Amino acid sequence: MSLRVLSRRLALAVLAALSLGLAACGKDDVQAAAGNGAAPAADTAAFTILAGSELKDLEGPIVDAAKAAGVDVKFSYAGTLDIVERINAGERFDAILPPNGAYPALALQAKPLARDKLFYSRIALGVKSAKAAQLGWTRRPPGWAEIAKAAGAGQLRYGMTNATSSNTGMSALFAVASALAGKTEDLGEQDVDEKTLKAFLSGQKLTAGSSGWLADAYVKDPSAIDAMVNYEAVILRANEKLPKADQLTLIYPRDGMISADYPLMLLNANKREAYTQLVSTLKAAPFQRDALSAAFLRPANPEVAAAAALPTAAVAELGFPNRLEVIDAVLGTYQSQWRKPATSIFVLDLSGSMSGKRLASMREALKLLSGADAASTSTATASARYSAFQSRERVVLITFATQVQAPVWVRFDADHIEAARSELRQQADAMKADGGTAIYSALAAAEDLARQEQQREPNRFVSIVLLTDGENNSGLKPQEFRDRYAAGGLPARIFPILFGEANVSEMQQIAQLSGGREFDGRKLQLGQVFKEIRGYQ
Repeated sequence: MSLRVLSRRLALAVLAALSLGLAACGKDDVQAAAGNGAAPAADTAAFTILAGSELKDLEGPIVDAAKAAGVDVKFSYAGTLDIVERINAGERFDAILPPNGAYPALALQAKPLARDKLFYSRIALGVKSAKAAQLGWTRRPPGWAEIAKAAGAGQLRYGMTNATSSNTGMSALFAVASALAGKTEDLGEQDVDEKTLKAFLSGQKLTAGSSGWLADAYVKDPSAIDAMVNYEAVILRANEKLPKADQLTLIYPRDGMISADYPLMLLNANKREAYTQLVSTLKAAPFQRDALSAAFLRPANPEVAAAAALPTAAVAELGFPNRLEVIDAVLGTYQSQWRKPATSIFVLDLSGSMSGKRLASMREALKLLSGADAASTSTATASARYSAFQSRERVVLITFATQVQAPVWVRFDADHIEAARSELRQQADAMKADGGTAIYSALAAAEDLARQEQQREPNRFVSIVLLTDGENNSGLKPQEFRDRYAAGGLPARIFPILFGEANVSEMQQIAQLSGGREFDGRKLQLGQVFKEIRGYQ
């Protein structure tokens, strides 16, 4: 199908449901399964939906509209990849509502019984107005090759989510690849223009596992980047919080972009009547006009106009590969060869309170990220493969109790991947818990190391993960840590994990101070939390 035909369809507000959606470690856009607890049974009185986690803000309006129509809706949340893996593993829901239905349609073992698009959102490049004018993009939208050229020349610094963790990053990656190859659904790995794709990725200065967090990070510090790849809806909501000079102009590359449609996909035949009623209610004019307009989402109902802030000009639509093996191959190469290399510093509590199950859980989480299981079996899930440490990554372990131990480096060099996996497993098994808790001294050591790493290689993503189950009782005090870095700023974002009896307020303050975010490890297995954090590294 030609791009011209697809553009005409967009002009008529009929979007082809071609995009893959949030396919890779599946945490787009916000915490994937955090806090959900056990999945509800599918044959309860309520109509249960496992939805893309970026839809949490829309839950209230959906639940209210459904209730008025006599349908009791209960939501749980996950990323698209996790949605598929949880359903294939046997969790029971009446329906799923992913950002896009293309990947579930390919990957679900039992195909959906019905599918209805409720609304949609284009993915766009939001660029500061001054930068867009400087590059000439306000006169004529650029193609992906022009965007890649500007990024490669250092003229465009942008933020984008990790393509193996988030729908927006995934969609952008395949849009660039498809546009440069001049192909849509039949894209193959051999068609990818690696040189231009690498030039595009070289401009990425901020990464994330969630498009919502990416937008929040930009709002907090607009000076860090010139642009952001994100849902147009998220970009417009961010603009409402920004001064005019930092607001982003929506740019839709002229050779095509990929959009997210939101299909409600029925899984339980016994709930077809409730499904039909829910679809009818959510596609009716009142819901499409009021709830969607406030969120800058485009209505699926052609009789309802989109919010005035949304551009109405036709945009070329691109599709994703229609074979899972191609998707997997491209994403694997992206992780190991195309994206910027990363250094991940893990600051790990080995105080006495971590002994027993807690230490065992931490060991298993590190082994999961070592990639040993993903490499040893063809049945490993996609999320396990994508979250494993990749070629060109450096992992640093800084353990602490009463004292902070010297950092241990594990380098995942291309020629020594298996050795690095083995070394990381050995380091995990050797960990023993005893002593006090010197949290801030350990963080200070990690930040010193991060600063050195960034000075040596400015082109690396450097991040710090903090896992502690208690409160600081040795070494630097919280205020001493803050004072130490107040003048020069923190060189790396810190991602604390809420765990055990750790001080929640302090963990949140650490995340806020460094521009990171906290993760909740109190209800989920640490392995799941570590996998989610990988989208930010």
